[in-house]
Amino acid sequence: METPSADAALAMIAAARTRASELGAAMAFAVVDAGGHPLAMVRMDGASLLAATTVLAKARTAVYCQRPTHLTVERAGRFPEVWNSLAVNATPPLLLSMGGFPLECHDRIVGGFASSGGSGEQDIETSRQALAEWARWQEKST
Repeated sequence: METPSADAALAMIAAARTRASELGAAMAFAVVDAGGHPLAMVRMDGASLLAATTVLAKARTAVYCQRPTHLTVERAGRFPEVWNSLAVNATPPLLLSMGGFPLECHDRIVGGFASSGGSGEQDIETSRQALAEWARWQEKST
């Protein structure tokens, strides 16, 4: 599977949403393709409107930077002037925030997933639940 299918994207979102509900956090979730274009996005009832906007930027940032966004946040802390200028001037904008992860297939980045609206740790935890679902989809396709 090169690009996440619509079914895979929705399954990842469902897995993350279930975990967010268990945590008592109203969040938003997004899946993007390898170009950072949206494939699916859901905002849970009660999640902030801002979460719905930032979640796409997080997923895109994971794809463009080719690493989980929490690692990009750490790197940005060492070179803030460089990363701040990149985040502001990139088109579309990047977001230096926790919760975004690249999606890989055969050692290639084929998309990204992100959670937004919880604490940084909740964003990471729910996204990891989605990554586990992505791995199951990968096993089914081989």
